[in-house]
Amino acid sequence: MIPDKDAIRDLLEKQKVPSHILEHQEVVCRVALALARALRKAGYPVDLGLVEASALLHDICKMDGIATGQDHAGMAEEVLVRAGYPEVACVVGQHVRLRSFRLDEAMVVNYADKRVMHAQVVTLEERFKDLMERYGTDEARRARIREHASACEEMERIIAGAIGAGVQELEGLCLVPLDETVDGL
Repeated sequence: MIPDKDAIRDLLEKQKVPSHILEHQEVVCRVALALARALRKAGYPVDLGLVEASALLHDICKMDGIATGQDHAGMAEEVLVRAGYPEVACVVGQHVRLRSFRLDEAMVVNYADKRVMHAQVVTLEERFKDLMERYGTDEARRARIREHASACEEMERIIAGAIGAGVQELEGLCLVPLDETVDGL
């Protein structure tokens, strides 16, 4: 079962998600839907409703994770399972780290999230430079960030290949103003 817009709004209000995270999730949703539509056009059976709901809810527990030091993706997965949305929970639970490199809704949302820094679409290079500056406080963390960046580059190659685009075309997402559609990669 996938929550409708009203259920999504209720879940976000119940978790008291702040406006800056809501804005981030909306931009991630736009990017994820553009990618999902391109994948569907290329013959991949991506569920647009699942992508949309998951993107709009992926950081539902971000503030809780910051406050407690816990994994916000795992926390969100638990919240969404309890709310009766196990499919969305599974995608949201993978928005930080994928469980597999299968091209599916989880990969689309994960990749879209990595392309949005705050509420701006950026390249993976820009995103991971920011993550390194903010969180790369010791060698172990820097190594994890580099490993994660490498995994995201692989996701980018998989998605680009699937839609018949080059990585440079996907990097072009960051040139799209927020008031325009990002469809038609």
